[in-house]
Amino acid sequence: MSMQPHSFEDIIAAISLYRPGPMDFIPRYLKGRQNPQKIDYSCDDLEPILSVTYGCIVYQEQVMQIVRRLAGYSLGRADLMRRAMAKKKHDVMEKERLNFLYGIEEENIPGAISHGIKKEVAEHIFDEMAGFASYAFNKSHAAAYGVISVQTGYLKCHYPAQYLAAVMSSFLNNSGKIASYIQYCRKNGIEVLPPHVNESQGTFTVEKKDGIECIRFGLSAIKGLGEKAVQSIIEERNAGGPYRSIYDFCRRQKSEQITKRAVEGLVKAGCFKDLGANRNQQILVYEQAMAWQSQRRRNNIKGQMSMFDMAMDTDIAPKEEYPDVDECPYEVLLQMEKEMTGVYISGHPLENYAELLDTLDFSTQALEEINDRGEEALNFDGKNVTIGGLVSAIRTQTTKKGQLMSFLTLEDLYGQVECILFPRIHDRFYSLLNKDEAVLVNGKLSIQEDEDSKILVDSISPLKDSISSNNNLKQETPKGLNDVQLAKASKEKLFLKTKRPDMQNIMDRLKANSGDVPVYINLEDEKITLLTPREYWCSSGEKARETLLEILPDENIKVVINNE
Repeated sequence: MSMQPHSFEDIIAAISLYRPGPMDFIPRYLKGRQNPQKIDYSCDDLEPILSVTYGCIVYQEQVMQIVRRLAGYSLGRADLMRRAMAKKKHDVMEKERLNFLYGIEEENIPGAISHGIKKEVAEHIFDEMAGFASYAFNKSHAAAYGVISVQTGYLKCHYPAQYLAAVMSSFLNNSGKIASYIQYCRKNGIEVLPPHVNESQGTFTVEKKDGIECIRFGLSAIKGLGEKAVQSIIEERNAGGPYRSIYDFCRRQKSEQITKRAVEGLVKAGCFKDLGANRNQQILVYEQAMAWQSQRRRNNIKGQMSMFDMAMDTDIAPKEEYPDVDECPYEVLLQMEKEMTGVYISGHPLENYAELLDTLDFSTQALEEINDRGEEALNFDGKNVTIGGLVSAIRTQTTKKGQLMSFLTLEDLYGQVECILFPRIHDRFYSLLNKDEAVLVNGKLSIQEDEDSKILVDSISPLKDSISSNNNLKQETPKGLNDVQLAKASKEKLFLKTKRPDMQNIMDRLKANSGDVPVYINLEDEKITLLTPREYWCSSGEKARETLLEILPDENIKVVINNE
């Protein structure tokens, strides 16, 4: 945004600069860009090399040009230095310092000092190159990224539905990525429609619903459906028109790829919605419909017809009848969708907690962004985080000392993360863990090289308890100024630090001493601070302190007086 790029050259520079290491040059780059006449080149020979990046060393190619122009390196020797930079070989770079300054006689390299450059200037130039060497980037690489960035940026801006459909189609076998993009679509007003035998193609496609572009879930993303099965479904639909019911669908399928398992997957994924029966009814009849079609297919194979088969009229399809049963509960429908596609499509079990989850400091989407930072992600190892989600899997094992520990897979609106409960934590919280339970997890990030990132759990609580407590602290807006405005204007404030389980006891004591002094509660285990509703404000911070000292340590109670 500060750069305001006007050319493709600017895009290449932005990609190269916005990375650890080169990022330190961004202020200098922007300053030089705004005032090119004020750029101070260490020596005149640098200007033709660095003018394109306003006096900053940004690319590996520039380093090669500098050592060739200033120190007389050959192309081969300059490339050796580039490789050392790319592989972060700092020891090699230190040896190159002497070569750069004084040259290499046996290779006929004179060195920068022999070219008339002062030693302190040459050392300064080399130090800048060496600092950049930690995260070197080659311009040709950045240019390739730049082409993709410009193209995808344009498509995402002007054709968002088509662009996201294409992106999701590229991740057909990665349900975690698809889940993340579905959530992104919802937040940006793009509806993702469930798969349907009459509407879906193999991949994710765009269609209009009430004049608005939506994305239709692709059949190829359904488990148990291979490429040939999807192709057969679409070819028959194109030839014979839309399918009218699950019976009609089974009757018209000629491919052996359409098995009972495949049809079961289609039913559970909701692909026969609005075709004459609810999903529960379809589950109860699909085997009967498929059994008839399978028998008919076998009868048509040469040499396989028995006299018993000849006595049966296999051309007469079974009557389309459905048992009189209600639809499955909403939660069951969502679980079936998840089972067959790896994602929740028509809804999400966490949707009732969405407002609370938005207030948390962490999510699997945030974790993915951290992981994308490469080596810089290691800086987040040990970071305290709070994340909410569903327990989608639990695994328990015994340690070498005979103690129990557990591994759980936590799934939020964007993806999954593994959480580890070591023995002490396992013993305290394992009883709270049930599959598909919505929980709040507090812990520390574990980010190691060549390993998937994890959370080392410190505590776990049911998410429903958290939303209940949040409702207790929900701010109301009285006439005139609202609570937040009144609290900011108040000269006296009371700050408390506690954990959520102790909150109710605190609230009861505050209510008995009500007044106009606003009270803030910091939930240290969740890293959030809440302003209590007016009914829990106190008449005096010091009086409240006397009461609260019975349940809180002195350092967790702070009265602030603003004398301005």
